[in-house]
Amino acid sequence: MGLPARDEAREWVGWTCVDREGAELGAVAAVLADQSTGRPEWVYVEVEGASAVVPALDADGSGGRVTVAVTRAQVTAAPSVGGGRELSTEQEADLYRHYGIQVSSAASETLLPAAAAGTGAAAAGTGAAAGTGAPDEATSPADTAPAVASGSTGRGAVLAAGALAAVAGLGVVRARARHAAVRQPWPRRLWARRPWAPRPPSRAEVVAGQVRALSARTARGTRHLGRTAAPLVLAAAESTRHRAVRSAEELRHLGRTAAPLVLAAAESARHRAVLGAEELRHLGALASRAAVAAVARARS
Repeated sequence: MGLPARDEAREWVGWTCVDREGAELGAVAAVLADQSTGRPEWVYVEVEGASAVVPALDADGSGGRVTVAVTRAQVTAAPSVGGGRELSTEQEADLYRHYGIQVSSAASETLLPAAAAGTGAAAAGTGAAAGTGAPDEATSPADTAPAVASGSTGRGAVLAAGALAAVAGLGVVRARARHAAVRQPWPRRLWARRPWAPRPPSRAEVVAGQVRALSARTARGTRHLGRTAAPLVLAAAESTRHRAVRSAEELRHLGRTAAPLVLAAAESARHRAVLGAEELRHLGALASRAAVAAVARARS
């Protein structure tokens, strides 16, 4: 099966990765591509909270699941490559040696699986035979025409040679178009940095995201506090107003109840005062009559 195509592997990020026996490994975090060929070469999988590097050789993805050609035991025992998202040639060699995969550097500046490298080398050889190599190695129409014109079908051979030369020229142009004028650095780069997958966030972006999340949580807490405190404040204000109304009602009731009592007490005091005055006058009259009677008895 070899290495997967870019159009196929670009969809794997976020899918569930399983080993060749169907055991679940974890979620695909990123895909690493070979810098020279652009073919997906390694798959980063989150296994038990740690990032593991799994070869993409013979991997197949469909229905949200990526099936790799190694076992879970091999993945968990794979050499650690640190927290970075790039591999050196030495790290690649250690990983390929651990997974038991034969490697070759024929089709890449670093390492590729021997099966994938063989396929690439065969394709390159076919292109060279068809005249798709360098311009100085391509056969020109002038060189080809004399060799084939000597036969019985010289005119047809000349036409065929011209068509072959045109194909060779087209192959040279396409070969030049495929190769960038400035070669990228040799270390592997995270495939997520390419246009078809998201770039890992930088430290500043992580901090900015944390600040935004904290601000959002603070705003949510403030809104929640406002929604919770507003009814309490309204209830406290209503309770205060109700207590004030009740106090006023009690004062008015006390006033209405006490006024008759005060009047009755005043009337009772006035009546007692009148009775006391009457009693004093009566006693004075009795004392005057007794005194007159006593004087009369004394004279007689």
